[in-house]
Amino acid sequence: MKTRTEREDLIARRVWTLRKGELEAATDLRPVPGIGAEVVLTVDGELRRSRLYRSHEQAELAGATADTRATFEAKGGE
Repeated sequence: MKTRTEREDLIARRVWTLRKGELEAATDLRPVPGIGAEVVLTVDGELRRSRLYRSHEQAELAGATADTRATFEAKGGE
């Protein structure tokens, strides 16, 4: 089992990317040390929405990323 270092925990991760034609929507998860995590939605590389989730809101964070993806998929994203 590999132990994660603190540095690895601070790296932003892409949660999902959807494309429709030349448009691209993506959600990134960015850790915020001592607070929780920030979810960042971008469309074509431009910030559209950002929300900070505190550590005790992890279940809500997972639901929010899934709901946002479902919304974009309903609009025809792949």
